[in-house]
Amino acid sequence: MDASPRSSRKLMPAHRFFLPARPSPAPGPWVIGGEEARHAARVKRLDLGEPVEVLDGMGSIASGAVTAIDKEYDGWVVRVNIETVRRIEPIRPAVVVLCPAPKGDRLPQLIEGLSQVGAAAWRPLHAERTVAEPAAARLDRLERIAQESAKQCGRAWTLRIEQSITFTTALALPSLVMADAGSGPFTPPNSAEIHLLIGPEGGWSDAERAAARAAGAAPASFGPHVMRVETAAVVAAASVLAAG
Repeated sequence: MDASPRSSRKLMPAHRFFLPARPSPAPGPWVIGGEEARHAARVKRLDLGEPVEVLDGMGSIASGAVTAIDKEYDGWVVRVNIETVRRIEPIRPAVVVLCPAPKGDRLPQLIEGLSQVGAAAWRPLHAERTVAEPAAARLDRLERIAQESAKQCGRAWTLRIEQSITFTTALALPSLVMADAGSGPFTPPNSAEIHLLIGPEGGWSDAERAAARAAGAAPASFGPHVMRVETAAVVAAASVLAAG
């Protein structure tokens, strides 16, 4: 017998909320307001009893069910009964991607891709051929994109959006891997955190390659073809995580 639309919804994954980290989250009644509640009530149209997960972006995943959905004077409120709170350890190795920001809509694509494959953080990198620097306001927007992506893919730790860094300063970071199409295959270093350098649209300069080698960065190729920045960063991060 065909399932009704309502019963089909019960078979879908739990709806996910994002709430900033709270001290010692515990089972019991929780109240969710603001944009998260409005979206759940008006866009997702949650029903009473539907399963939900609440992510805090810092390793906790709380699971429960909707007990009430109310429209109050200052907006929508969703009340949930949390039954369990799980603590998830961060993915290891932690992959921090350092690359110039691609232009236009490709930057959000970069953030979403890195979030989905499990990178720990992204830092805008200022290299010789960098053509764009994201403004502080745009970095705030990227943090919201990272939060939405974490909800979509169910990751317990939100991708961090960190402050920009120059190529010279980046060379002082530990466990450096430099993506370079002309190099040999990637060999995973024995490290809990890996800093992955991805070049700008125009590629690395000869001076940057020489400086990276002098600093001990390990050059590696992550594919047979030249890729755009947002593609190269995601492919390289996924390769490092798979090898680790």
